[in-house]
Amino acid sequence: MIFFTLFSYSYTKIVFVYFAFLFIFESCNPLFKRFILKSFEDVPGESDTKITRIERPIVPSVGLSVLWIGHATCLIQIGNKVFMTDPMFTNTAGIVTKRRTKPGIQIELLEKLDFILISHLHFDHLNYGSLNLLPKSATVVLPIEGMRYTPNMGFENYQELKLWENISLNDVRITAVPVKHFNGRYGFDIAWLDVDTYSGFVIEYEGKTVFFAGDTGYDSEKFKEIGKKFCIDVALIPIAPIEPHDFMKRVHTNPEEALQIFEDTQAKFMIPIHHRTFIQGLDSSITSAQEQLWQIVAERHLDDRVLILGIGEQKILIQ
Repeated sequence: MIFFTLFSYSYTKIVFVYFAFLFIFESCNPLFKRFILKSFEDVPGESDTKITRIERPIVPSVGLSVLWIGHATCLIQIGNKVFMTDPMFTNTAGIVTKRRTKPGIQIELLEKLDFILISHLHFDHLNYGSLNLLPKSATVVLPIEGMRYTPNMGFENYQELKLWENISLNDVRITAVPVKHFNGRYGFDIAWLDVDTYSGFVIEYEGKTVFFAGDTGYDSEKFKEIGKKFCIDVALIPIAPIEPHDFMKRVHTNPEEALQIFEDTQAKFMIPIHHRTFIQGLDSSITSAQEQLWQIVAERHLDDRVLILGIGEQKILIQ
């Protein structure tokens, strides 16, 4: 009887999701249909064999390091504190969008985690399956309204931050800063959200400062204000999806716009994120954003300041 009940419940959920998907797919405009279909395509790009995996992701003694795990997921270490941004380790985001490259670390090798930063509520940034895998010693920091969408997963602490609000915990200060993206998680919930449920974060600890932009479009005023308020050592800035640009530019940055954010914030270094992991627009390949960035960086002689990491690559910025 219990088995039958569980089966019926699971079957009902599957049928509901199936028909909901059909309804949304049939009613959405042609551009969104193209996005959905693109997520299923086999697209040109590099294979998982080129992914590096470091055996010891936490450095015994370091001033500041960043390890790019893929998408918007980075492992940041400042001294003895370890931070992770927008954890994404599952094979799909929101069932439909499939991962094209494996995560850059083996999660079981992660010995400790002090803070988890969630920039917004979308499936590829607030990912329940990924959060479940992480050490529960961490404090989870979310934008406003984030707790409404986050089940209790047993973490030591949860903190919601309004824009320009900060928390100080164990000498670490984390500030939520404005970026340009969009609300909600499911689409229809935008109707009742009357605040911005997305942000970037600035981490300050032991005299080092990291800016995590999360997912954002370009807004000169916002990023120049961040640059005036903080002395940023490294900025983690998204560079994709790019196409179609007239549509994407409202909520995403291409490589040129990402470099403008880098300039506006006056950061010492930039590490590009949010590329090479999913196909989320109509880009020609999974590596097209990185290739465009390489070209612009070479033309502007920024090779020593814009650090284009491979997935699983770790850069020690301050020893």
